[in-house]
Amino acid sequence: MQRPESANAIRGTGQTLQWAATDTAADARTWLVERRPDGARWRRGTQPADVTVSGPAQSLLLALTRRLAVAGREAATIGIEDDIDLAQHWLDNTAHVAD
Repeated sequence: MQRPESANAIRGTGQTLQWAATDTAADARTWLVERRPDGARWRRGTQPADVTVSGPAQSLLLALTRRLAVAGREAATIGIEDDIDLAQHWLDNTAHVAD
């Protein structure tokens, strides 16, 4: 299910989130999201970020679809460096919700 309000909620002022798969080829491993006033922008690559979420690709996919928490005991395969609140805000406000 899509939530139209999510487009506004994920806008920002330059905050960056990095999603890094630890079990894939180096050239496909890391994606960076920049929250901008006109919306979020995704691109491949690694750079310093406000928060980095890392783990096996399957765990990242499960986290991005809210089938695996990014914090707590069940998130043992996920690592978060720096601003966990920013990562949680992104997950709480992205367009699709898992049924």
